[in-house]
Amino acid sequence: MLTITENAEHALDAVAAAENAPEGAGVRLSQGVGANGQPAVGLALVPGPQPGDAVVDSANTPVFLAADVAELLDGKILDAQMEGDQIAEQPPVDPA
Repeated sequence: MLTITENAEHALDAVAAAENAPEGAGVRLSQGVGANGQPAVGLALVPGPQPGDAVVDSANTPVFLAADVAELLDGKILDAQMEGDQIAEQPPVDPA
C-alpha cells in the first residue's frame, strides 16, 4: 500500500480545505499525461472513491488509488511540500 508522509498529509489537507471538500471527499490518484506528453500520475479532489479504487485512509484526507496506478504505487512513499499556497509534489519513491 502507498505510504503518505506527514508533509504530504498536510498538503492533502490543504487541498481539501481550500476546495471546501464535502465529508468523505478525498484525493484520487490516477494515470494521466504529463506536460511532456509522457505518462504521469494525476491528482484530483473527488467526492469519493470510484468502483475499483483502493482506499488509503491512513491520512486525514483519504487517498483513492485508481486501479491503473494502485499496483504501480504499491510500496511507494508519497511526499509533498507546501510552497505558499501551492503543492510542490515529490514523485512517489521506493522506501530506502
